[in-house]
Amino acid sequence: MKKFLLFFLLLLIGNTAIAQQYKSHTVAKGENVYRIAKRYNTTPEAIYKINPTAKDGIKEGEILAIPVVDDQEYKTHVVEKGDTVYSLSKKYNTTQETIYILNPEAVNGINLGQILRVGKIEKKDQTAIDGVSEEGKDSVLDSLKVIPEEPKIIRFITHKVKRKETLYGIAQKYKVTVEDIKKQNKRLYSEQIKKKDKIRIPVFAKESVVTTPVAVDSLDTSSRLTTTTKYIVQPKDTRYGIARRHGITITQLEQLNPAMDPDFPIGMEITVPTTIFVSLKDSIQPGFELYKVKPKETIFGILKRTGISSDSLFNMNPYLREGLKAGMVITIPKDTIAIDMSQGQYLDLASKLYNFKPKKVAVMLPFSLDTLNFEVIKETEEYLKNKQSLRIALDLYSGILIAVDSAKTKGITTELNVYDTKKNNNTSQIKELIRQNNFENTDAIIGPLYQNNLETVASELKKYDTPIFSPASRKESSLYDNFFQTRPTNVMLQDRIISFVEKDSTDKNVIIIVQQGKKHEKIKEKLISKFPEAKVARIEEGNYLYEVHLNKVLVDNKPNWVFIESSDVAMMSNVIPLLNAKAESHKITLFTSDKNSAFDDDNIKNEYLSKLHLHYPSVYKEFDQEEIDGVKQVTPFAKRYKKEYGAYPNNWAIRGFDIAYDILMRLGAADDLYHGVSFDGTTEYVENKFSYTKKILGGYYNNATYLIKFDDDLKLTVVE
Repeated sequence: MKKFLLFFLLLLIGNTAIAQQYKSHTVAKGENVYRIAKRYNTTPEAIYKINPTAKDGIKEGEILAIPVVDDQEYKTHVVEKGDTVYSLSKKYNTTQETIYILNPEAVNGINLGQILRVGKIEKKDQTAIDGVSEEGKDSVLDSLKVIPEEPKIIRFITHKVKRKETLYGIAQKYKVTVEDIKKQNKRLYSEQIKKKDKIRIPVFAKESVVTTPVAVDSLDTSSRLTTTTKYIVQPKDTRYGIARRHGITITQLEQLNPAMDPDFPIGMEITVPTTIFVSLKDSIQPGFELYKVKPKETIFGILKRTGISSDSLFNMNPYLREGLKAGMVITIPKDTIAIDMSQGQYLDLASKLYNFKPKKVAVMLPFSLDTLNFEVIKETEEYLKNKQSLRIALDLYSGILIAVDSAKTKGITTELNVYDTKKNNNTSQIKELIRQNNFENTDAIIGPLYQNNLETVASELKKYDTPIFSPASRKESSLYDNFFQTRPTNVMLQDRIISFVEKDSTDKNVIIIVQQGKKHEKIKEKLISKFPEAKVARIEEGNYLYEVHLNKVLVDNKPNWVFIESSDVAMMSNVIPLLNAKAESHKITLFTSDKNSAFDDDNIKNEYLSKLHLHYPSVYKEFDQEEIDGVKQVTPFAKRYKKEYGAYPNNWAIRGFDIAYDILMRLGAADDLYHGVSFDGTTEYVENKFSYTKKILGGYYNNATYLIKFDDDLKLTVVE
């Protein structure tokens, strides 16, 4: 009985919606078709199709029929001189975030004359279309009513129900609807089918148009029902072009066709709206042409190619707000200037933003608040100085806070939740923390700091596919697909410097100087295998190099490229001066795969490293900030950080900012982070860059590194 009532209710809603496929609109002073389309979330093409005379212009007081898309109307505003998103949010008593959501293109700025949606019109508002009675309204709508044609049944098929078959599956098999079957088998309104049941399946005449109430959830969770028909996919058809010509969104087309083949083959039959179809030819106005989007092409690239504004592009192609994809057919002006836009190495996510839903991000770091004694200030300060993990956590967190604030200026708002993981290897406490809090809808988690805690969080939240970003550890995860390693591993750094030398080593004398001991055996073997012709310098007991042994591996007739691999300060203090003394006479260039703390010891002069042009791989973009008139030039982030915290940021604070800002930008430019890390290209911010790759077994790793060298004037520069 309950199922019958539910069906009756749906049928009642369907009949009501079909009777209201259109609304009428009385043209107000100064309105144009595009502004009216903005108000009702439809397209100018759909309005022109229903009101052909509107192509010749519309005038005040004229009544137009408007196709119902989501039964929602929007207040619109024409941008005037001095308008900003902030001032409009105040004027219309809304938020900047709402305006960005309703007008994604506004994130790149607003232009004079641009039409913006600034809020929804409530039904009780007398400016709403149904709020007042308009003379001539009924006659306009009556002229557009569609009388559904009852499909003609030419015969019946008797189907014997098999084990595990469903009514939906049977309907799909015979290309009819569940309702079609129930009409011919009335008992199915109140009973379930069961094995060996015999049911009648209607066969319709092929020329008949099947008109069926189909519920379509719109993007803002309202719904509509409309008369539909079947459409055969033609050559060069795309889902974008079909949706556009029928006045619906891609999402609505997919909801009309839940079993649609994702490959979109020619000849496939799909369901589309009947009454607001706009032909491809009719949708193109004089002076415009169709353009098929190429793979990896961006909106920014199209704007550069055509020389038009983003507002104009969105005016011509409203469905671009759902995102640009290869194969999409869009409208652009004819005779646009073609500009060669070769794909750059770096990826600008800010130009791709469209997902302005609030982001939910969690931070898990070892603040160890339970061990701090805030009542004794001196004791607390001493603890902070000595506790390295706490200092790193606080620095990361300070950078994350500024990233959240910076993303907000781009229209990305964030709910930031912070959790104290306390210490290393505390699996039970981490699991309890997760049990006590809801992480189901969390978009990303930054932390924990320690690898074993990271693995625990990734394991516990794998059921939600929650992305876990490792901010500090260089260890990857081979177990969890939701693990994101943000720091390139030592092996990646080694490979970076080795590949750089390999590219230009044919006419070089490669020399390998490696510290004795197990710690450096692997890198020694790796270098020898990569450079089989290289000469290996003899290192004495105690990691000492005699000059005579160095002379044996150096040559005079070509450049000497020397690898040094050591973390022993004593060895470095011995070898570096020897190499420096022969730097010019033997054209020595120095390389290392690991610029560790030994290179920074006071016994190792930077003048020597500069003369030897030391090259090394780095996670960070290490560069010397130039001085102008004696004043050191700092980055905008560093200035902001200094203003906020009273000191310039260290590498960990910068890392916290870069990781968090990259996460938020990827979330804003995609549906989720798994989509967000699929973009080709590398993102770069203050001192870090990111390019994620999926492991065959395990999660994602960042393989973006820098290659740094010492210049003659003691400055550090980025080579690659």
